[in-house]
Amino acid sequence: MESSRNNKSEIPSVMRAAQQTNFGNIRDVLTLSDNVPVPRELSPKEIFIRVYAASINPSDWKILSGMLSILLNYSWPHIPGSDVSGVIVDVGSGVNRLHIGDEVYGNVGIEGGAFAEYVRANESSFAIKPKNLTMVEAAAIPLACETSYQVLFHNISPSLKKGNKIFICGGSSACGLFAIQLAKSIGASVAITCSSRNFQLIEKLGYQVIHNKSELINEQEQILIIDYNEKDFGEELKGENYDIVYDCVGGIEQWISAQKILKQYGQFITLVGDDPKPNISIKYFINLATSIINRKFWFYFSSVHHNYIWNSTRRSYHQLDDLRINYIETNKVKPVIDTIFDWRKDDVEALYLSYEKSKSGKAQGKLILKIIDEQ
Repeated sequence: MESSRNNKSEIPSVMRAAQQTNFGNIRDVLTLSDNVPVPRELSPKEIFIRVYAASINPSDWKILSGMLSILLNYSWPHIPGSDVSGVIVDVGSGVNRLHIGDEVYGNVGIEGGAFAEYVRANESSFAIKPKNLTMVEAAAIPLACETSYQVLFHNISPSLKKGNKIFICGGSSACGLFAIQLAKSIGASVAITCSSRNFQLIEKLGYQVIHNKSELINEQEQILIIDYNEKDFGEELKGENYDIVYDCVGGIEQWISAQKILKQYGQFITLVGDDPKPNISIKYFINLATSIINRKFWFYFSSVHHNYIWNSTRRSYHQLDDLRINYIETNKVKPVIDTIFDWRKDDVEALYLSYEKSKSGKAQGKLILKIIDEQ
């Protein structure tokens, strides 16, 4: 590691950072400033990171628009962003696992702060960066990959096993692309929905794409794709006894169709729920709770016992370490990147374009904000 990475005296007093001034439209409430105070005070368990790259997630534009404002208590201006890769330049007095000079990756959470040259974060949310990934590639991992890792191996019971059949709604989404690779790496059979424009994206993962279940010969090498613009996966695969349906896109139609393909005691787990673009309110939580209670009731008292699970992702360095050691550094899982935005070249327009592309739902892989070049 270069000595310049270890020199705390080089940390400036101000930095370049995104500044969110309120909730609202992207181009109205988001700016880029070169005079943001560097947050130097660290609690005992915090680390201070020189950010090399960050990634944009759907949660970022949802937070910016105010869809989640009932859950947040920001002071303005606020630095947005959650996924980070970078180098530790300082540590709190109680940090023992990580050290100055370590290359790390992680997720700072809904508190934000990633879209800046420096960020402080709790060490429990960060782990050593995979050695076979660049900083840009590593920034693509934390939230999306960790979410799918938890869905498949921790948040359902029983967890996904070799020989299981899993259907992924939104296979070309960031979470979906990671889920495909994780599932295939342990020998599961995978089928997905995506649109025809993303068929080649799935092929780039190295799998043979098929469009009819009768073509399925080698479940390890093939992926069955249902074009959701043309067909209802529930009708196409009715009675096929899938163990798990993993919903990355949302909408009540996913749950309705899933019940037609799940086996008895099959599991449906969703990241989004019935409404893909909700305005979070008291009424929303009442409706959500009612829906979950109703579906849990029928899980116990219907004959098919389909389990409905609302996923909640937790930050864990243990899981980031497991992903690094057993999946990423073994080349079983790799990030798929759509676009790298560079704010040194495009200034605030890099932020605007990254948010707008994420909101459009048309990204083919992860969207990355490059902060500085790797040395």
